Amino acid sequence: MRRVKEVTLVLCVFIVLLVIFGSCFRATPAGAFFGALAGTPVLVHLFNRLAPRRKEPDNSPESVSRPIASPPAEQVVVLRLDRPDRRA
Repeated sequence: MRRVKEVTLVLCVFIVLLVIFGSCFRATPAGAFFGALAGTPVLVHLFNRLAPRRKEPDNSPESVSRPIASPPAEQVVVLRLDRPDRRA
């Protein structure tokens, strides 16, 4: 499913570039096609470099042998105010 999603997004980038080159830059149909064909891998590469993939959570069910985590132990912090001459 992930592969289909990636291919669909690349196809959408290609179509957007085709429209931009064809209408905004007023390129010929062949120029718009080859511009979109050359620009799509560049944009995909730049996007992958600037926004790397997130690690996807594991969808497998949890194993039964995993131990149950105990609540964290309490920690006590003692704050002591010292005088400027370092006497208690």
